[in-house]
Amino acid sequence: MPYKPTIRACYLGTICQAVIINLTAILFVPLGEQFGLTYTQLGVLVMANFIIQMAVSLVLGPVVDRFGFRRFIVGAHVAAVVGMAWFAAAGRVPLDPYIVLLTGTMIFATAGGLLELLLSPILNAIPTDEKSSAMSILHAFFSFGHVGVALLTTLFLFVFGREAWPFVLILWGAVPLVNGILFARCPIADAIPVKQQSSVRRVARQPLFFVLIFAIFFAGASEIAFSQWASTFLEQVSGLPKVLGDIAGVGMFAAMMGVARIGYGILKKKEVAWLPGQSRLMFMGSGLALVCYVIMAVSPSPVLALVACAFCGLGVGLLWPGVLSLSVDAFPMAGTWMFAILAAAGSSGGAAGPSIFGVIADAGGLRAGFMITAVFPLGSLVCLGLYHRLNSSKQQ
Repeated sequence: MPYKPTIRACYLGTICQAVIINLTAILFVPLGEQFGLTYTQLGVLVMANFIIQMAVSLVLGPVVDRFGFRRFIVGAHVAAVVGMAWFAAAGRVPLDPYIVLLTGTMIFATAGGLLELLLSPILNAIPTDEKSSAMSILHAFFSFGHVGVALLTTLFLFVFGREAWPFVLILWGAVPLVNGILFARCPIADAIPVKQQSSVRRVARQPLFFVLIFAIFFAGASEIAFSQWASTFLEQVSGLPKVLGDIAGVGMFAAMMGVARIGYGILKKKEVAWLPGQSRLMFMGSGLALVCYVIMAVSPSPVLALVACAFCGLGVGLLWPGVLSLSVDAFPMAGTWMFAILAAAGSSGGAAGPSIFGVIADAGGLRAGFMITAVFPLGSLVCLGLYHRLNSSKQQ
């Protein structure tokens, strides 16, 4: 009961993450039109976002357990507000607009890295026996935040015009502003004491750990590459109006991703007998995502592209939070450092996926981007197959 405000703040924190990660991609077209940016430059903005997140996770992961969660989680929300305000100033300050966009991205990416690093261990530290269920529901709020970002941003630009994009940043900045205040006041449970944690060396001796690292890399690449480029694809290749593509395509991708996560969390909490194991569901989801990537690459039908968006969200829904849950089950005494390494691996996948897609799209078009980056869900499929084999050997 005392931790209910903390749980709510964690949920709202994942919505802040959704804003930080997905807002730029929804603004690709207005930013490209106003500042004459190429697909590669737009992809670099996304890549910078995830590279900074990865660096923050690696650098601060070992430090957090020594100084406590609170000061870092509050600082993350401050950085989010400052970064979005500076991003919105592009074209309005006497600097190269792209430099302003890039530095603003780097500032709020610092916030994103801290949120990715801290929210899962803060929730994991709360006394409960339902870790995998709680983790899945936590990440479901990221998906619903993604839906909110796509819908509200698209509707705002439809009503007020694409040139009003800076005001979108200002309005979304209210979310981390409010949540920073909540985290400054709510109770936060202590992490596992440093002396009691499993060491990096001990865990790193297990091949299973490296399989999980690659699994979350491919999970991040599969999820983010699709979500970041679907809006542009639906508008410029499928010929759909932006408002329809974002709502029916990107919005459904995020909504179905949230349905997968919160549905699993609820069913797992109720201990439904027919529910397959989490790793098995993740394996099936990777296969579904692979099919959806290929459909986007070859299908001439806008309707089929919209269907692929929805089912890809369902497929990738359990991958990122699922790897975190599998890691906690496999290495329960690992500290925040494990979440830092996994967050860095997932963020590096999130950086590589959209940026590689952008380079391919510049060279061969958006369809080629989807066809070649289908290697990401394929990699997830392979990693989860290896996980099954190694985990079975470990239990024997």
